[in-house]
Amino acid sequence: MWIRKSRKDRLTGRNLPLPTQVVSNEEFYPMPQSIDQKTVENLILSMADEYGRKLGLSRRDFLMTTGGMAVAFLAMNKVYGESFKVSEAEITEPDAFREQWPKDQFIFDVQTHHVKDSIAGPTVFRKMTGRLGLNPELDGVKPEKDSLHRANYFKEIFFDSDTVMAMITGAVIGDKEHHALPAVEMVRTRNLINEAAGSQRMLSHGLGDPTLDNALDDCEYQVRELGIDAFKFYPGNPTGPWRLDDEKIAYPYFEKCQELGMRNLSFHKGLPIPGKQPAGKPRHYYWMPDDIPQAARDFPDLNFIIYHSAMQNMVATLPPGKTGIGDDGNIPWTTDLVKYVKDDPSLTNIYAELGTVFAFTVVTHPEITGHLMGQLLDGFGPERILWGTDCIWWGSPQWLIEAFRRFQIPAAQRDAFGYASITDPDRDLIFGKNAARIYGIDLDAVRKAIPGDKLTQMKAAYQEAGPEPSNTAYGWVLA
Repeated sequence: MWIRKSRKDRLTGRNLPLPTQVVSNEEFYPMPQSIDQKTVENLILSMADEYGRKLGLSRRDFLMTTGGMAVAFLAMNKVYGESFKVSEAEITEPDAFREQWPKDQFIFDVQTHHVKDSIAGPTVFRKMTGRLGLNPELDGVKPEKDSLHRANYFKEIFFDSDTVMAMITGAVIGDKEHHALPAVEMVRTRNLINEAAGSQRMLSHGLGDPTLDNALDDCEYQVRELGIDAFKFYPGNPTGPWRLDDEKIAYPYFEKCQELGMRNLSFHKGLPIPGKQPAGKPRHYYWMPDDIPQAARDFPDLNFIIYHSAMQNMVATLPPGKTGIGDDGNIPWTTDLVKYVKDDPSLTNIYAELGTVFAFTVVTHPEITGHLMGQLLDGFGPERILWGTDCIWWGSPQWLIEAFRRFQIPAAQRDAFGYASITDPDRDLIFGKNAARIYGIDLDAVRKAIPGDKLTQMKAAYQEAGPEPSNTAYGWVLA
């Protein structure tokens, strides 16, 4: 049975600082909670009770503190081995240990989501299940009042995390009327938040679909009339799948983007959406990354940003020990993507994005995260990896930010596979400097404007009044 993570947390009262099972953004089937994940969860709860009593706090109140976050990573280390920089002293001396984290780190999340306010729940697939055969488990699920809307997005992204800038994005799945967040609403979110802040805090994707009858006109409308900042594509859209190297369908659209000055194109690759496949084509044909190199060669002035790093979702949906990771560290499809850019050094216009794949590997087994980061750093270098979280499906991105700040590829894994350590300068590049570079963000101007803008003032007032992080996620899990 599928259940919203936020609803499960309300029913159980187990709002933890980080998820202890894989949360689906509706683009893959969620997996059952593993034994290891259940052990992590129980450790967090028992340690929260212990330290909460010592500090005179309820379990729930303790888990909302920085000490609660530290407990979560201590529990992860105890179950999975030492992968996270964390100390028990953080729990009792939070102010001292808060000093170890950068105060002005530029964090630009290039993959964030909410749904349009008219949707009572994350129903983009539910509306299409009968026609497209997608995720039938959601068919007939009664929508509930949820927190996937714009107002809570604002709180989760900017008040409850260290995110400085964000890209609002959407999914080109199904017909335009079924989009969970149409381009016009995405742009509205960008504009509302930038106006409220009095500075540039957000960019907005447009939704690219070269299969439309009026595709090129629609492309021009979004660029000229809506003022989008980049495009997001779903080549595997079941209503009209296409490949990046298709000279009849894709290339005219890319040429139009080039003509309009839209240089940054983002593509959903990997995480193949369950459902019908076109007749005569192998399963997952349109979700695989093998069409990327030729398109990138043919359009060297465009940036091809590969969301989810093209990872096949079997890594998330199979139990421990059967994750699809071989003894050689092969990650289905991500390893292929890395090989493409290593075999052809001219492909410097291909970028890897971390949304969801960092999240679900780090809560499945950090060893997988080690392979992911080790291979991406080897193939792309730290200069062509972009920070994205897929939040607010995963709740506030703060737990992901803390996980990435703390995570290190274990020494044994580095020795066995030749992976490099993740350095602090690497983290700074990945967290935001890379995105700032390709999107033309003036970092000096941003660092000057943001400390005094209205959003910073609102966040300070929120923190002073006593922050109330939700400690939940809004995607789907198995009950």
